[in-house]
Amino acid sequence: MPPQATVALGTFPRAIRICPPSGGNKFLLQTDLSDPEAEPGKVAVHVPPGLVRVVGVELAFSPRACEGKRCATRWGVDYLKLNQYIDSNVVSTSTDATETYIRTEDQDKDDAIPIHPPSLGLPWATGILHCRQSKLWKLSVDVAREALEEFATSKEADLLSKTGVSLADIAKQELQSNVEDGWAKFPIYLFSEGDEERTRLLSLINVFIFIFDDFWEATDIAGFSQIEGTFIRSMQPNLPPEMSRGKGTIQSIIRNSISDILALDKVSGKDNGRQMIDRMVQFFTRPPPPDSFSTLRAFLDYRHEDAAAPHVMACVAFSYNLDVELQNPRIAKYVQLFSDHISVVNDIASWEKEKKAYDTGKVLYLINTVAEVKKLFSLDSYESAIRVTLGLQFHIECEIDREIQALIVDDHLTADEKQFIKSLLYAMSGNVLVSTIMTRYGGERLVRSLV
Repeated sequence: MPPQATVALGTFPRAIRICPPSGGNKFLLQTDLSDPEAEPGKVAVHVPPGLVRVVGVELAFSPRACEGKRCATRWGVDYLKLNQYIDSNVVSTSTDATETYIRTEDQDKDDAIPIHPPSLGLPWATGILHCRQSKLWKLSVDVAREALEEFATSKEADLLSKTGVSLADIAKQELQSNVEDGWAKFPIYLFSEGDEERTRLLSLINVFIFIFDDFWEATDIAGFSQIEGTFIRSMQPNLPPEMSRGKGTIQSIIRNSISDILALDKVSGKDNGRQMIDRMVQFFTRPPPPDSFSTLRAFLDYRHEDAAAPHVMACVAFSYNLDVELQNPRIAKYVQLFSDHISVVNDIASWEKEKKAYDTGKVLYLINTVAEVKKLFSLDSYESAIRVTLGLQFHIECEIDREIQALIVDDHLTADEKQFIKSLLYAMSGNVLVSTIMTRYGGERLVRSLV
């Protein structure tokens, strides 16, 4: 059994611990969290033979040490077996000294560049140590920039949110902050395997997601109904012929994108494009959050949709052109854990930005795991809540590790489902990377500190 991540409850919370499966008083990874201004310290590392190999041991949980990046490991610690799965296309079926391996069919293409972020000296707050970057990154950025310029100049984008922000304002702000350093990074690192056409379409879809979601957060449901009636409706695959082409420039971009996605489905004989469209529409038509959640599980279940986790998974399948049913019971637990991970990682990275935006009235909702953890567990500060949320992320990663082992040993997955499992690992680590370095969450300060 892989090691488990837990939060030690001395003076709550004082430490994040990743414990060996045998239990005991020694830990694979442990760091003192009691002083938020403390300089990074050495980690006490205990390595059971054959279980893990340590890449590095220095942790930095301090805002000072990480240039505002709280709760980030300065060097990655390889305690998850899934790294063997990614690195060598094999996964262990046992944790004892006589490990055996099942080789999986590797469909990784030549359209991506392998990256090992800990080797670059980046704060790396995950046990998943491998990422991939699309070789078509410039195409992806150029497509995003062109779409943003249309949003910034089109009269269609002058609709105002309840807080007085328009779609055009959102686009202009992103253009001013250097597109390639912002959220345009997401498809480059999360959906790295697409060919030119799929990469182009994924970049456009990413623009729609962020532009319309930023507007959603800044208005109420009544206000968003204007967007829904004008633009989201244009995303529906089955519009009658007389409505299949939008009247304005932005609507035309949307309709052309939808048509091109469905055309790829027709050629491939699969429906991953249609699933991606459906998940995007589902994301934009989600309800606002309830006033409160009774459990963290209830919150995370809502947060999955709010963080667009189902849409992200559909984009991964579209990128690889995989035939995968997201509701398949065989992968249901893995899908839930992936969604938990995407949500929690995003919430840790975006916490400062989202809290400030909420406090200043720029957004109407504060939907963040850090805030929910503080409230549900009656913590005395948000600093404590950030650290507990990081412990939750480590725990999720250990659960993912176990579930991958179980899925491979069970061996009832199709070749596409096996590739989907591996591709979601790249999406998780890509999400960590983008959340660490993009300007949306202050990543430019970190990059400057490393130059």
